[in-house]
Formats: sequence, C-alpha cells, structure tokens
Amino acid sequence: HRHSARRRTRMPCALGVISVTLAACAGATPLRGAATAAEVASLFTPTGDAPTEQDVLDCVQRGWWESATHLVRLAHDRGLAVDEMSQVLSAATRSRDEASEVLSLLRYGGSVGAHAEETVVACAFQWAQSEGALHLNVKFSSRIDGPVTVLNVDNEKVKLGERRLDFSATGRQKPKQFTLQLDLHGEIVPESSSWSFASVGRMTFTIAKAVNETWPRLLKDQSARPTNMHHWVERQASLDAEAKKSPPAPKPAAEGKADAKSAGDAKPADGEAPAADEKAAASVKPATGSSDKQEL
Repeated sequence: HRHSARRRTRMPCALGVISVTLAACAGATPLRGAATAAEVASLFTPTGDAPTEQDVLDCVQRGWWESATHLVRLAHDRGLAVDEMSQVLSAATRSRDEASEVLSLLRYGGSVGAHAEETVVACAFQWAQSEGALHLNVKFSSRIDGPVTVLNVDNEKVKLGERRLDFSATGRQKPKQFTLQLDLHGEIVPESSSWSFASVGRMTFTIAKAVNETWPRLLKDQSARPTNMHHWVERQASLDAEAKKSPPAPKPAAEGKADAKSAGDAKPADGEAPAADEKAAASVKPATGSSDKQEL
C-alpha cells in the first residue's frame, strides 16, 4: 500500500516537471508582461487587443493550457484564422506526444516487460474509388468486423509517395503499434490528398489520383492483398450515385455533323423511326480507357 501511495504521489510531480521544462524552453520572451497564467486573462479581453499566434505559442511553451485555450477562442471570435497557426499546432502536437509517452510509462509501470508486450497491428481497412480519388476507411483493429483495439492513437505518421501509402501510430489505451503500408496500382498526388480522424477508433483517407480513371484494383501486386482488406460498399454506392448525377460532357458540334453525314444522305421523314443503324450507333457508349471490372 505504501508503494501504491508513493506512485500516486509521484505522478503529479512527473507532470509538474513537464510544465517546468516547457516553461524553461520558453526563455525570457515576455507574454506582454504576463508573469503568470492568471494574468493572461486580464491582459486579453473581448474588447482589448486581439491575441497573435506568438501569444498563443508562448502560452503553449509555458504549459499554460487554459490560457492558450482562452486565447485561441478569443482569436476565433475576432475572426482570425486560428487554423493557420502552424507553429502553435506543431508545438501543441509535440507536447501532447511527449506527455503521452510519459503517461504510458506511468500506466504500464515503466518496466522492460511492459514494453516487451507491445505488438504491431496491421490495420483492417475498406476502400472505394471515384475516377479522381481513392477513399480509405481505416480501423484501429486487425479485423474490420470486430471491436476497435484502441479508441485513440498518438504519434501518428502519414507518408504518401508516388504510388505508396505508409501510416503508423501508437495506441493511447494499449501499448500497440498500428500500421498500414500499401503499394498502389497507379500514381497519386500526395499534395492534393488528405486524411483525418473519423469516428472513434477509425480514420479516413482521400487520396487524389494522378489521372482521372477507374482503377481495376487498388494494389500494384494483387498477390500481396492483405486478408483484412475489404470493399467499402456503402461509400462506393454513394460515389457511383454522385457520378450518375454529374452531367455528361457536351458533344462537340463538328463531331455531331460527322455522325449525321456518316448516317447516310437520306433523312427520315417527320415522325418516321430512325434506321436500325442509327439506333445501334446511338446505343454505343464511348470507351473510358479502362475496364469497368474491378478486382478487390
């Protein structure tokens, strides 16, 4: 019991060390004269000066999270683009990851045995596609039909190459490493692609294709297909419905004249049914350059 009590006492101390370290890293740069977190609220009011990114960054570096939250909300209310505060985002993410590692050590005892239990989980996922993009639904579990292994992940890393996707993250509730590596069938555009956390235990990717076309399969090598890879049926149905609503490309005038000329010199009288050849020609759809058949 004395050992457990001592552990509980040390946890706040460890977190306090993190705050002190963050404050030391901030150096002597003044936050408009605020010496404590309590003074920040009196310096920045709804009718006073609007906070800058540097003001928010100073709070984050000092570990004044309530003050940082106050300034971000105040900046948002003033109409400032808080989503463009890249330095604040980087600093907050770094602090979160470092704190998560400390908390994991505290939760699992910090022993070598706890780290030895860490396992790698290949994420189950579903995929769908439109002509312009791939859509992935990734689950933090090895099975798409089973419960999620963890609700949240930290230290997420996403790398997109010309024909490659690499993802890794560390489970927040359990010491597990989640990964997904895919060699894709065609080229993609990383800078036009995006990803985000979706419902609890999941994340989604929207990956832009280099060429607008339907891929016959997702992977470069079909024999390397993971067993926990599945079609995203609901999303595919939605994408197909959206594609049908899109208006067809207008037919060039010159092409229309050529078709009329090739149909024959004689024109049917008003009310007369078109010739069989014309019916056949009308039923033929132009090729898209790729097969409609799609492998899983």
